[in-house]
Amino acid sequence: MALGFIFKLEHEDGTPADPPTVRTAAPTRPGDTIPLGRDKTLHVIDSRPGAEPDADPVLVVEAA
Repeated sequence: MALGFIFKLEHEDGTPADPPTVRTAAPTRPGDTIPLGRDKTLHVIDSRPGAEPDADPVLVVEAA
C-alpha cells in the first residue's frame, strides 16, 4: 500500500496546472511551495475538496 497524498493542481481560473497532479509524502496547504525540478516551483494559494466525494483534493497554484 502506497502512503502519501495525491492532489489535483489547478490555476485560479480552473485550468489544469503543469503537471496536473502531484503526489507528496506530507499534506500540502496554502502558503507551501511545490518544487518541480531545478527551475520550476509552484506556490499553493488555496485548497479545496475534489468535485466528487472520492476525488483527489485540489490545490490552486501559481508559478513561484
